[in-house]
Amino acid sequence: MLPNKHNDHLKILLVQLYSNGDCLYATAVARQIRHDCPNCKLTWAIAPFCKNIISNNPYIDDVLEATHVIKDNVASYRKFKKQLLKQKKSGEWDEIFFTNLINSQLANYDGCVRSSIFRGYPKAITVPVMPVLELFPQEKEKVRKFAEEHFLQSFKNVLLFEFAPQSGQSAMTPALAIEIAEALTKDGTNAVVLSSALTIDHPSPGIIDGSSLSIRETAYLTHYCNMLLGSSSGITWISTSSAAKQLPMVQLLNPSPKSWDNPVSRDFDRFGMSTAHLIELVHYDKQLVIACTINALQNFDEAKKEYGQQPPLRFNATKNIVYNLLCYGNFSAVTRHIRINTGAYGYNISFFSQAIAGFLVFPFRLIRNFFKKNFHFSGKP
Repeated sequence: MLPNKHNDHLKILLVQLYSNGDCLYATAVARQIRHDCPNCKLTWAIAPFCKNIISNNPYIDDVLEATHVIKDNVASYRKFKKQLLKQKKSGEWDEIFFTNLINSQLANYDGCVRSSIFRGYPKAITVPVMPVLELFPQEKEKVRKFAEEHFLQSFKNVLLFEFAPQSGQSAMTPALAIEIAEALTKDGTNAVVLSSALTIDHPSPGIIDGSSLSIRETAYLTHYCNMLLGSSSGITWISTSSAAKQLPMVQLLNPSPKSWDNPVSRDFDRFGMSTAHLIELVHYDKQLVIACTINALQNFDEAKKEYGQQPPLRFNATKNIVYNLLCYGNFSAVTRHIRINTGAYGYNISFFSQAIAGFLVFPFRLIRNFFKKNFHFSGKP
């Protein structure tokens, strides 16, 4: 039973448990459900550590905290999904939509996380894809006081620096970020707000610890900034939300992400958004980041021409996706993953090389995991 305007008062559950960036993407799915079924009761199942992302969201009626689902643990997720489907069968839910990229939904990944999440909803996303974030007045006031306390208005430029991402999209380290911030602020005209959950204690008044602000409040901090140094993680994506001011971006990406690959340019291109105010660096060092940023503050277009790098199309996740889907015995999902990616990229040899590698490593990993699980050698005689 798909939601539509003639199926009023349906009880619908949207399951997107984590992470902050992924939940932001999924707010467009919630908006689409409300568009398709205006009078439904929409509940969102979410992990406790991400629930603030959807606080005050106008399209959500209720929140179901998935307190016992371990992040990225397939067994835990499967148990939760089985429980929800049992509830649906008993009539507690009329429809459930699972958008997390886990279990069989790994098949939906196509090198762009937002479009992959959207595939968890069976109808087209026709509403705006901008992440929906509705702030409370007290959150805005806290940011205003933060800006006042750190004299942000006295600086010529204020840069927001996402320097410790959890997504694996960047090779940036806190130590390197501080060195970059020191170079950018040494003449006293610029300020850098280092944004993460890490506390930074630095003597320079231009190097500001942003850890006291929540990710929601950081969205509003963009109104006091004029550039983002990002890592295609939560701060980057919250800066594109309805609560934020869209900033020119210099994105510092990981040249060899271990799994998910999600460059901003690919996402923006996929959804018809302008990349005119986006510079991406894949191979960089401290001096290159500093030079690119300083030039971008002076003339962004020229800096983009001189320093911009095209993120390569990589399929690093495909081998593990195919392997995991085979372990789940979900052969139809393997076929779906191949169909989705050939639809997006054609018959790309790199993709098929990774997919074949997933098939080849499957029996060997399966045997290795069997022995690791069933035999334990302590190393003692």
